This record gives sequence, structure tokens and C-alpha cells, in this order.
Amino acid sequence: MPESIDWPRMHPPRRRRRFFLLIAAVIAGIFFGGRAALSYYVDVLWFESLGYRDVFWKTLGLQWGIFTALAAATFLILYGSFLALKRAHLRDLPTGHTILIGGQPLKLPVEPVLRLITLGLSLAIAVATGAAMMLEWPTITLIRYAPHTASGFVDPVFGKPLNFFLFTLPAYQLLVGWLLTLAVMTCALAVFFIVITGGTRAVVGRTRTYAALPWRGLSSTFAVLLLVLAMRVYLGRFERLFDSHTIFAGVTYTDAHIMLPGMLVVCAALVLGAVIAAVNGVRVARGRWIAAAILPAVLCYVSVQIVGWYVSSFIVKPNAALS
Repeated sequence: MPESIDWPRMHPPRRRRRFFLLIAAVIAGIFFGGRAALSYYVDVLWFESLGYRDVFWKTLGLQWGIFTALAAATFLILYGSFLALKRAHLRDLPTGHTILIGGQPLKLPVEPVLRLITLGLSLAIAVATGAAMMLEWPTITLIRYAPHTASGFVDPVFGKPLNFFLFTLPAYQLLVGWLLTLAVMTCALAVFFIVITGGTRAVVGRTRTYAALPWRGLSSTFAVLLLVLAMRVYLGRFERLFDSHTIFAGVTYTDAHIMLPGMLVVCAALVLGAVIAAVNGVRVARGRWIAAAILPAVLCYVSVQIVGWYVSSFIVKPNAALS
């Protein structure tokens, strides 16, 4: 029977291989970065010819600052979540997995392979996220550099100034959307750990029992997801000012008296669910408490929708027809 091959190999790489990899990395950097460098150089010359050199460098600094900050934050959140979940499930992780390549078994240790794959995915997602947020630099920077109006006009529904809806709200929506995406990814990572570690069986004597599923990691990530959803629902209240209706656009009677207060109740229910999930993660984690964490928000949301439909159908429309 052929001997198994342990991966990764433990002997150090050759110097010649390192040298060729370094040369390849330098050539790739010159090839992909040369066009961008040339484009930046042409932009510098054009801005200098117009006397706006400082504007160009300020814009470039803001763009790369946003790219660096959000790419680093994305990588730290994703890879840090992986390390935390791996530590929580370390005892249940399988030691290795053997596959056949060319008729010869190849033994793959699970933990190093998972770490390598997650590191690569975290870097790729971080770079892609930073590049996407870099394109949204005007929206993000307007939180700080938005002009302030001298008038005291405020929205009569929420009591917010006009600048909030024009400059601050779009940036908050963008950042909360980014946080929501990361929260969903960390929850998916926690589910992945449950899948690969939850099938452990314990045999005691002649009795076969199943080990309890490790819900602790999922409870913690689900608590964060519920908090981000609460922020998303809270910001969704302001979006109702831009809804179009048959005669006018904005907040209706049902929105002002039912939906907007009801969305605050849903936010509170989501925060309550996050507390339940967090406590479940700290104590002996059980799967039913994760389901119970989302139940208050679901009940509140369904109740608000039913009450809103009743008020709109049996109170607002009959009175509008009579008038």
C-alpha cells in the first residue's frame, strides 16, 4: 500500500524557488500597476496646469484612506471571526482528511488548510470591498465635509435638518450595508464550523449518542447580525419620506401613526433578540434559543404590518372617500 503524503511539506523551500517567485511578483506588480501609475501621472499634470494640484492630492488621499481603512477593517473582522470560531471549535475539528491523487493518498490536515483558505478569501474580499468603497468616497467623506446651512429648517416628521437627508443618511446607509454583509458572512462561517464539527459521535459502552451541536459561535455572530439589522430598520424609517404615492410623496397617515412607531418597536425587538443570542453564547448554548432570539422581531413586524393594513383599509380609505 503506498505511503501517505503529508501536506503541507515540512522541509523549507529552496532559495531558487523564492527568487523566481519574487521576480514574478515584481513583474506582475509592474504590469498591473504601470497603467494606473501612468493614469495618475497624467492627472497630476492636468490638475497642475489648472492650478488645482492640492485638490488632486487631497482627493487621492481621501480615496486611498477609505480603501485602506475599510479593507483593513474587513480583513480584521473576517479573519478575526475565523480565528475566534476556530478556537471555540478547536476540540471538535477533525484532525485530517485523506484524498487520492494519482492513486497515492494525500493527507490534508484540516486546520492549516482551513486557515490558508480563509486567509486568501479574507484578503480577496477585503481588497474587493476596499475598492468598491473607494468608488463611493464622495458619499463617505460628506459625513465630515458636508456644508452646513444657516437656516433652521428641519423635517417636521423626524426633526432632522435637510443636510441629514442629503449627506449623512446616504453615508450611514452605505456603512450599515457594509456591516450587514460582513455580519451575514460571519454567520455563514459559524454555520460552516457547525457543519464540519457537529457530526461528532460519542459511543459510550453499547449506547451510541450524538454530541451536542456547538451553537456558541453561531449565537455570538447571530447577535451581531441582529444588532446590524436593528440599525438597518432604524435607517429604513427615514427612507419612507421618499416613497411615492398617488397624489403626493412622503409619509402617509398610516406611516406617521403606525409604521414609523412600529419600526422602532421592531428595532427594540431586534436588540432584545441580540441580547438573548449573546446570553445564549455566553452560557450553555442551545439551538432553540437562537430561534427564540429572532421570534420577538418577527412577531412585532407581522403585528405592525397587520395593524397598518387595517388602519389603511378601514380608517384612512373610507374617510378619504367621504371627503
